Amino acid sequence: MHIFEVGKAAAHAEVQLLQQKAMRVGRQVALLLVAAVLGFFSLITGHALLWAIFRYEFGFGPVVSPALVFFVDIFLALVFAFFGRRSYLYPSEVEAHLNRDRRINELKQTLTIMSVATTFAGPLGRFVGRKVWKK
Repeated sequence: MHIFEVGKAAAHAEVQLLQQKAMRVGRQVALLLVAAVLGFFSLITGHALLWAIFRYEFGFGPVVSPALVFFVDIFLALVFAFFGRRSYLYPSEVEAHLNRDRRINELKQTLTIMSVATTFAGPLGRFVGRKVWKK
């Protein structure tokens, strides 16, 4: 009966781990979506402002100003893509990992003990035991 309890605990630890991962990924997706929407609107305003600065403050021509705006966009897109792809583990997720690993190790130990006990207590073990004790 102990093996079923250990297996149940290991399955519960795995479920907790998957829930923590889902929460982390869900938060990431929600934050990236909000950032994308707000970024789109600020991008329109920023382009016009940046173009005007390049055109009238720095005196660049009508072709160089949009090209500089484009290169600034590419650079910022790469920076934000780099930071958006990074993923940090939350403490609760690390705890769920450790809990799951502990439960799986306990399940493996219980299965090993059960298989050894079955070998000695089963028909083969009784047969060998009778032969050894009769000598």
